[in-house]
Order: sequence, then C-alpha cells, then structure tokens
Amino acid sequence: MRRKTSHHKAEPYEEKLFKTLADNLQVGVYIIQKGKFQFINLQMQDYAGYTEAEMLTMDPLSIIHPGDRETAVKNAVSMLKGVRVAPYGYRLMTKQGQIRWIMETATPIVFKGEKAVLSSSMDITEQKETKESLRELNALKSSILDAIPQAVVGLQNRRINFANDAVEEVFGWRPGDLIGKSVTLFYRNEKEADEIGRYFYTTLEHQRTFVREFWCRHKDGHDILCRMRSSRIGERLTKERRIVVTYEDITEQRRAEEELTSSREQLRNLSAYLQSVREKESTRIAREIHDELGQSLSAIQMDLIWLETRLPAADASLAEKVQRMRRLVDTTVDSVHRISTELRPILLDDLGLTAAMEWQVQEFQVRTGVQCEANLNCNDNSIEKDLATTFFRIFQETLTNIARHAEATHVKVRLARKGDELCLDVSDNGKGITPKQVSDTKSFGIMGIRERVNLWGGSVNIIGKSKKGTMIKIRIPMRRGGY
Repeated sequence: MRRKTSHHKAEPYEEKLFKTLADNLQVGVYIIQKGKFQFINLQMQDYAGYTEAEMLTMDPLSIIHPGDRETAVKNAVSMLKGVRVAPYGYRLMTKQGQIRWIMETATPIVFKGEKAVLSSSMDITEQKETKESLRELNALKSSILDAIPQAVVGLQNRRINFANDAVEEVFGWRPGDLIGKSVTLFYRNEKEADEIGRYFYTTLEHQRTFVREFWCRHKDGHDILCRMRSSRIGERLTKERRIVVTYEDITEQRRAEEELTSSREQLRNLSAYLQSVREKESTRIAREIHDELGQSLSAIQMDLIWLETRLPAADASLAEKVQRMRRLVDTTVDSVHRISTELRPILLDDLGLTAAMEWQVQEFQVRTGVQCEANLNCNDNSIEKDLATTFFRIFQETLTNIARHAEATHVKVRLARKGDELCLDVSDNGKGITPKQVSDTKSFGIMGIRERVNLWGGSVNIIGKSKKGTMIKIRIPMRRGGY
C-alpha cells in the first residue's frame, strides 16, 4: 500500500515536469493515444494555430493536408516499427487555412500505463520556401543563360565551372563536356591563349568589364572571330580569378562588313570616275560650243554688218530685217556663252576657283535678286584641279537649293583654308531647313553634295533654324582621301 500511494503521488509531479520541459522546447511535441491527442506542447499549438483544448477534441489527421495524410501515416508506422529512421515531412493545415511544412519523428512510448506515440515536429516552412526560391532562382538563371545567343562561360583560374547551351552553337562543344577543363581549348594555340589570359586579367584588375575581339578556334578546327565581353565576379579580382566571359561569333558579320566596305569603295570609285568623265565631257562640249558655235555666230554677225553697209539706202524694210537678224545673233551668242558656262565655267579652268565662285555669286544675284556677301580668301594655286571642280559644283548646288526652297533675301559665302582643310560656309536668312528635310532620301541636292564630299573624305554639316535660315559647312582635306 505504501508503494502504491507513493506511485500515485508521483504521477502528477512527473506529468507536470514533462509538460514544463516540453513547453520550453523549440520543437513541437505531442502525444497520441488511441487515435486522440493526449498532450500538445505550446510550440505545436503555435504551429497548428489551435489551443490545446481545441486539439484535444480533434482527429490528429485533420491537421494534416489531405494529400499527405496517407503518406504521413505510412511513414509514422514505419518509424514506430523501426523500419524507418529518417524524419518524414508533410504539410500541416493551420486553423487560419495556411499551409506549413513539418519535419517529424515518431517514437513509441508508454503513457499513463498504456501504449502511445510521442512525436516531435519542426516547422521547416521557411527553409522549404528558401530552398524552393533558390531552386526557382537557379532555374531562372539557367533559363536566362540558355536564352542568351552568345556563349557564356564562368571561369575560375582559367578553368570552366559553368557554360550555357550556346557554347555548342559557337564552339561545337557540349556544355557538360567543358566543366573543369581549361579555357585554352577555345583558342588557336597555347601562346595566344596565354596572351589573351594575361590581357583579360590585367585589364579586369583595373575595371569591372571590358570588350575586345580575338580569334578563337571551333572544335572542328576552323578559326572564328569572337567579340568577347568579360566581367569579374565581385568588386575586385581575387586569387581565384573568378570571371564570366561571353563569346559572340562575328566571323560572318565581319566578312559581310568587309564586303560591304569593299562594295562601297568600288561604288565610290565608280562614282568618282563617272563624275570625272562627266566633267571632262562637259568641258569638251563647253569648249566646242564656245569655240565652234561662237566662231560661226561671230562670222554671221560680221557678214550681217558687211551686208548692212551695202544695202540700198531707200530699202528700209530690208535694213530693218538685217537689224533683227543681228539682234537675234547677239541673243544667240549670249545663250551660247551662258550654256557653255553652265556646262563648264571657263573661269574655273583659266582663273581658278575663287574667280569662278565670284562669277557664280554675281550670276545668282542677277538671276534671283538675292543679295550675296562673299568672302573668298583662298590661294587657288594650292587647290587641286579636281578638288576645285568639286567645291564649285557643291557651291552651285547649294545656291540652287537656296533659290528653290529657302525664300531668303540675303546669303553669306565664306571660302578659306584652315590647316590642311578647305572650308566652305554658306548661310542664308530664309525659312530654315528641317532635320527631316536634311535626312530625306529624296533630297537629291543634299545627297549629291554629301556624295561629292564623301569622295574626298570630307564632312558636311547642315543646320537649320526655323525662320532664321540655314547654314551648310563643308570641310574637305586638301589631299585626296576618298579614292
């Protein structure tokens, strides 16, 4: 009787001690007996969101997510039988309807003299979400890398530790075959690989990224030109020398650029040749018109004068007829002179660019009524003949554009040599050209000016201000630069 009495008095104390210990644990603890909760510590109540009183009346399976109940029971039974030793996980449904991930172990015990199950649980929701976020982040990073059309590799001490799918397209290597290998296999030989490596790391010690073009080698042995973009990983280059490099195969692009440049050069040379032929032909036609037709008209004029002196004084009608013929011949002589001058100003060949431009200014003023202020300060002897022709034609086209479009009343012209450049500035006070008109592909006058300037490796700058006029600046090297 004494032992029994002592036993009954000890039970409440042991239970109280167990409850105190359990409530101070950082894990959830509960006891199930005969399919019912018998004890739930504070941490487990916090996990589930229920009070102990509420949980004591609940089916323990009701707090487990329906999709995990069967698996959770099987895992618990396996652990109770000693078949399973590792903790098992399941989704817990809180009173508020939230889902929490629980990692749990189950141990058979005797509680109040009968068999029971003691379970200890840990809330791993945060770790689970972190792991899932990390997995999604890694998947996203992998997707981004694989979506990049350039080959992307990560290097540590010049050894590859990751590579995207585009590596196979650029170099012919499968990404998985490159991990751990030296980046040297991307280059044509060891010497070039070492030189590129030294350049990479020396540059990245002073700046975060850089771009450079190098020759590389495809897996099948053919050479490819790559535009390489490199960036160090971290604020500075550590002893592990961790960097990321992208390789863009620009071999075909460079070949196309070279072919385009060559085609443009051929077209430029052809254009220059055609312009030269046209100018020579214009010169020939102008001289023939001036010499042959001019001489013939002069002879006719002299014959009419001779005829006029021999007409009968009484025949007034015949004298009037001769006078009309002489006026017609004079007009024709003027037309011949104008046509031959437009084809090729004789002044340009005989007296040089400055004289030809002065004549063009005077002719423009007479024809349009627009006042011109010309400052032509240049030594004609220093100007190559073809360059003088180019400047004169540009000047003619500029004045033509002003007459047609500017609605100006005053024009300023300045021709000067600055260093090794011949400079022409023409400005007007008209309505001002718009940026759209400057870039319009149908502005053939401007296109013609640009083409002539480009043939000499010069520059054209056209600036327009609304209602304040237009300024065109031409700069051409004194030595031929275009062909």
